[in-house]
Amino acid sequence: MMLLRAERSGLYKAPSMKSSAKQPASPQNPALSPSHLDFPVVGIGASAGGLEAICTLFRQMPGDCGMAFVVVLHLSPDHQSVADRIIQETTQMPVRQVTEPVPIERNHIYVISPANRLSTNDGYLRVTPANRRRGDHVAIDLFFRDLADVHKDHAFCVVLSGTGADGAVGLSRIKEQGGVTLAQTPDDAQYDSMPRAAIETGMVDLVLPAAEMPQKLLELWRNARQVRLPEIEDDTLPPALGTRAGDAQACEPMLEEILLQLRSNTGHDFQHYKRATVLRRIERRLHVTGQADLAAYLHYLEQHPAESRALLADMLIGVTNFFRDREAFEALERHVLPQLACERDPAEGADEIRVWSAGCSTGEEAYSLAILVCEQLALEQRTSKVQVSPLTWTNAPSPLPAVAPIPKRSSPMCRPAGCASSSSRKTSITGCEKRFAKRCCLPVITCCRTHRSRRST
Repeated sequence: MMLLRAERSGLYKAPSMKSSAKQPASPQNPALSPSHLDFPVVGIGASAGGLEAICTLFRQMPGDCGMAFVVVLHLSPDHQSVADRIIQETTQMPVRQVTEPVPIERNHIYVISPANRLSTNDGYLRVTPANRRRGDHVAIDLFFRDLADVHKDHAFCVVLSGTGADGAVGLSRIKEQGGVTLAQTPDDAQYDSMPRAAIETGMVDLVLPAAEMPQKLLELWRNARQVRLPEIEDDTLPPALGTRAGDAQACEPMLEEILLQLRSNTGHDFQHYKRATVLRRIERRLHVTGQADLAAYLHYLEQHPAESRALLADMLIGVTNFFRDREAFEALERHVLPQLACERDPAEGADEIRVWSAGCSTGEEAYSLAILVCEQLALEQRTSKVQVSPLTWTNAPSPLPAVAPIPKRSSPMCRPAGCASSSSRKTSITGCEKRFAKRCCLPVITCCRTHRSRRST
């Protein structure tokens, strides 16, 4: 409603939403550069009881597997970690605790030092002081997020034994960007909270005991090298693990057959989706199912009815995030919200601003709008009630308690590439987001900010 009124008054001209290879549709952190590595990087997250599972995994992993491994463990910043030495006793691969920027090399294992946050970019691992505030751990989520954005379909992730839910949000990001996700079988884990939280997202591809994961990772890497697909026009992708060659038009008949089979089995028609997006989603299924090309995958699809549901789930993976479509939010902030906050229509009530957010997936867009409105009111030194009504395809209201305060955009939860995990029901965006996803609907959220906040840039 807010956008419609602004367009009619000539205040706002919607920017183009078309994506290009240089400006992908999925949200990106502009500080991250696509990977140039031609081998998989496996992120492993674990907490309580996880070190034993990690040692079990590496005992079965050959020293010349051709992959790089990055281990993120929940450790006290005051505790001197010996995890690298313990892991080194189980493997022939070099194990290094990361305390400074290091290049990522195949057949190497990297372990985060206790007091730091680990990030990855341009083929390097870097550490920064964690400065973690009180609350749940988010180190695994944050690393998985960067791993997904940089390494795309080269990223595999594994969630092992641990308490809490760290890794569940970042794992979803891995799958969204074309990577493969694994979780330890809860019955095999010493502490099953982290694996269960990951599995409950519905974004885990494979659930296995720790001892069976090495063989599956080797199979995934072997399958990826055998994949043959036409060129995908996207400059943000790293070098292909398999072979990308030939004209996409040449495979169009086979692609049409796959989409027809999908429509026949699920009732969903993807004929008009962008071919680059369709090919990337199918490529992920080729990796998971072990098929080498479109012809083999079509045969597999015909022989395995359950694969149609799996492909559908991949095609419908949400790519929503806080402040996604940056141009649109900047246009709102510059051209719409100042007048909306200053020139209220008396007939609509001077002390209330209502915003409807349609098709907002798991709620990040609605919260982004709420943050913008509250910041504008703070800038104008006005106190108004702000009501944000997120609407999904179900449009089934299910009231939740008011959520306040709305975080600033500088908060880690609101940065473009994801948000941190939290168990708080009162103030956590992520907590509400997870409840929204479970209910498949978004209730009306009412919030009020009366203090002046510092605007983020």
